[in-house]
Amino acid sequence: MRQDKVVFYSDERGDDFAGTDIKAVKVGADFPFLPKGALFRVFEFIAYYLIALPIVAVIWFVFGGFRIYGRGHIKALRREMKANGKKGFFLYANHTHWLDAFCGPLVCFPVKCHVLVSPDTVSIKGLRTVVQLLGAIPVPTERGAYEPFNAAIEARIAQGRAIMIFPEAHIWPYCTFIRDFKPGSFRYPVKEGAASVPVCVTYTRRKPGFLKAPARRVFVDRPIMPDSALPQGQAKQQLRDTVYERLRRYAEKYSDYAVVKYVKKPPEAEE
Repeated sequence: MRQDKVVFYSDERGDDFAGTDIKAVKVGADFPFLPKGALFRVFEFIAYYLIALPIVAVIWFVFGGFRIYGRGHIKALRREMKANGKKGFFLYANHTHWLDAFCGPLVCFPVKCHVLVSPDTVSIKGLRTVVQLLGAIPVPTERGAYEPFNAAIEARIAQGRAIMIFPEAHIWPYCTFIRDFKPGSFRYPVKEGAASVPVCVTYTRRKPGFLKAPARRVFVDRPIMPDSALPQGQAKQQLRDTVYERLRRYAEKYSDYAVVKYVKKPPEAEE
């Protein structure tokens, strides 16, 4: 396994190496989590299907070296959804690059995929509407915003759309292992009774050429339904553990080219 850079970390859940340095705005109850109106729907279709997806596909498959495996699981899930009443699903993926945000739309196509994002994403002046047209739903920074935020998630699932979640929360560039994450984000599929689909981005050596970044292989796993017989807390934990284990297996088996090595700091170095 090749490695060019060493990064030391102390907290898998809390450390952030994205390096965006964006001053995040507050996302409160007045934020339009669920934009409405015919004009928005028209521009949403144009921005998402006619502009963004074609551009992203070129970046992904030509320059990013992406390959997707297991999209048949999504197709089978969509057939099942159609037979049992229209309802959406959730994707859970590791977070290793800003391009991860476009993983869901390509994996789910032609289903519209929304992405739960940090407030940073809607904090760049003039771009909030654009990222919302592309499907971004920011996580609230104020407690009072969670009611409309949850209502937006419920509405999108009811529309038969997909919602992508990065349970690791922070970007660790080119990280080749799955980081520990909390079960909190799994409350959504438990509440909605919806499927969760593990999606793992792995890194491998690219064939010799002018592009130096590693190639990416994306593995889509079988959908997982929450156990409705369990109390909500236990159902979330069970779902979290199952998704984590499946992501871990893909990462260990297929990520064989690490341009960044992440090393846990010894306890004395953290003091």
